[in-house]
Amino acid sequence: MTAVVRWAVRAGAALLLLQGVFLGLLVAAQAAPNGPIVRHLAQAVDSGDYGAPYAPDGVGGVADRFTECVVLGYGVSSADDPRSAWYRATGGPRLSSCEDGVGEVEALAAGESLVPPATYFRYWNGYSVLTRPVLALTGVPGLRMVVTAVFAAAALAAFSAVARGAGRPAAFALLLPVAASTNALAMPSAALSHGIALAAAAAGVALTAVAARRGWRGAALGAGGAAALFCYADLLTVPAASWAACAAVAGAVAHRRRGDVASALRSTVAAGVAWPVAFGVTWVSRWVVAALVQGPGVFARVGEVSRFRLDGGDVSQRFGAGLARNWSAWVDGSATAVPVLAAAAAAVAVGLVLGVRRAGARAPLASAVLAAPALVVPAWYCVLSNHSQIHAFFTHRSLAVAVGVVVLAALVPAQRAPARSPRREHVPAA
Repeated sequence: MTAVVRWAVRAGAALLLLQGVFLGLLVAAQAAPNGPIVRHLAQAVDSGDYGAPYAPDGVGGVADRFTECVVLGYGVSSADDPRSAWYRATGGPRLSSCEDGVGEVEALAAGESLVPPATYFRYWNGYSVLTRPVLALTGVPGLRMVVTAVFAAAALAAFSAVARGAGRPAAFALLLPVAASTNALAMPSAALSHGIALAAAAAGVALTAVAARRGWRGAALGAGGAAALFCYADLLTVPAASWAACAAVAGAVAHRRRGDVASALRSTVAAGVAWPVAFGVTWVSRWVVAALVQGPGVFARVGEVSRFRLDGGDVSQRFGAGLARNWSAWVDGSATAVPVLAAAAAAVAVGLVLGVRRAGARAPLASAVLAAPALVVPAWYCVLSNHSQIHAFFTHRSLAVAVGVVVLAALVPAQRAPARSPRREHVPAA
């Protein structure tokens, strides 16, 4: 027990040190010059690539350009802004979004003075580490291309890591539902802010799959790192998807390597607990940093917005309304959602039958353990009811990930155990 406590203390210290790295990167991002950023944003206004809050996503849905405008305008101000990079990084100034932001971009391009208030401190805005320097160098079209490349690399890393750790069927099972039944693949070019968030989620899955090979402690560290990265780059798009996927992948890797339910349970629980802890610590750290600049009133503002996102606003107050709204947005809004659900149900049935034939009663028990993280998704919708209802046109992607988790859970115990090298089996532990 003492050893576990010591390990937990070291892991907590590492998480706190990571917050310092995040802050340093945020300050460095503010050092990117605003002059070329304004010039490129003005070009985007002229071309129509900036200004509309929503746009077709190219696959029959809607792309969230409103959040994209937030990302593009983060940290932008006129040359006479007297505030330091430290102040801007910790306080979070940004231009108004979309239609209102057009006038501000045009004013800045004309040489007018504009110093937006530093009030966007609810999120880390870690995307700016990528967006600001790339936007300064290449403009909005170039930034879209870079985000697309980052997204592709992260998705490939996730597939490769899960395939190596839990088998190719598991990798396909986890990733295909979200790729085939949502607009996720269109996001890097249609709404780059979502492309960045999805890339962070995929990178977190890859990190968890690799770290989980070292047992439950590695699973916890991987999932914690995934949560911190996601919190740093995301604007509350699909946190439940990252949480569920990381916990399930950790358990799947443990089951694939050891073949017993106990190992899968330990890694699933370790990752499932570490993810929200790291996510919460990272998010609260952002508010603490902002409070150092703007005072304790930061927490009052964060509390006000948090209460609204839980169950405020002009939305249904019925329990489960967030889940129902997202289910409707997914099934009714995607032409492929129902076929994917049917294929997933068939795959689960086949997986369970094969699992029982190969491992007996242990297989469905292992599947239940690995599928449990999928429950995070409906629970998230029910708790954050306001946010889940208002933003169902993109938060519904978490449902596809939950389906992927369930299919993965059925297929992993059904796979044959990987061949082990006799040479490796006799290598003594370090």
